[in-house]
Amino acid sequence: MEIASATAGAEDLDTVLEKIAQSLRRLFPVDGAALGLLEGDSIMVREVLKSGRQAQRDPERLPADASHLMGWVIRNDKPVWRNDVTAEMRFAESARQGNLRSDMTIPLRARGRVMGAFRVACSRRHAFDPEDFEVLKRCADMTAVAVETQRLLLATKRLAELDGVTGVYNHRHFRTLLDQEVDRARRLERPVALIMIDIDNFKRFNDTYGHQAGDEVLRHIAQLAARVLRRSDAVARYGGEEFVALLPDAEAPDAVSVAEKIRTEVEKNPLTLAGMLRPLHVSASLGVASFPADAINAPDLVAAADRGLYHAKRTGKNRVCHAPPAAAAG
Repeated sequence: MEIASATAGAEDLDTVLEKIAQSLRRLFPVDGAALGLLEGDSIMVREVLKSGRQAQRDPERLPADASHLMGWVIRNDKPVWRNDVTAEMRFAESARQGNLRSDMTIPLRARGRVMGAFRVACSRRHAFDPEDFEVLKRCADMTAVAVETQRLLLATKRLAELDGVTGVYNHRHFRTLLDQEVDRARRLERPVALIMIDIDNFKRFNDTYGHQAGDEVLRHIAQLAARVLRRSDAVARYGGEEFVALLPDAEAPDAVSVAEKIRTEVEKNPLTLAGMLRPLHVSASLGVASFPADAINAPDLVAAADRGLYHAKRTGKNRVCHAPPAAAAG
């Protein structure tokens, strides 16, 4: 009941797991806890508790096989209790172990299948007894429900942030990211750059080939842009045939280089559509600006990149232009 109450109001998966581990700590010693979730051909392992210090937030990717503890528990759908981890010979331990010497790991089932495993551990050998193991196994269903609920909430939130046609971020979420990154850049005295991307002659694609072909062009451009960007960057559909790319810790010359790579990728990768004899050749115009060199706040950064885009369109299209100063643009 305590675990159910604690997890009901949790806002994210890490908080849910920390509350479960902390509740179990009242029954038996828990110095560390971890969750392994099955994702395709991998198991993503995240630390929940680590010897009373802050949890390790970066998940570790392990193969989805039985060569390691989490994989064995998930694949065999069986719990494992180990009194001396250091003497264990069954598994080639790939996940971080630290100084944890005893552990108990249970499979987590949701909707009739095993979707992960939950491990609690102690720094002492022989820290757990059979009653502890039974208690943890009885918590399996509740833990699985809590984890699956958070995963569904996260998926729902993620869908609300994405554009339905292209699968990249939508305009609303882009605005949130932009404000966050500009605030961060100001606070840390770091740059942030913005690229605005406009598909040249997009109306012609819609008028000639129909809106379905137009949607394919939009998806094509979004995928090409995402392929060029770093993991720390973000691409979003700004509206219509326009996209934006947000580049943290990048100055204007860096963004111009990235924008030129996007332009080149678009130019050299025509789109092949079903039922069409010839591929569609697409091009894009791009405008670049950076904070704080070209703008003093988030709206100004968008306006500056838009000036660059306008200049690119006016001077021939299929090119990249750094934003001219506002006075010069006028």
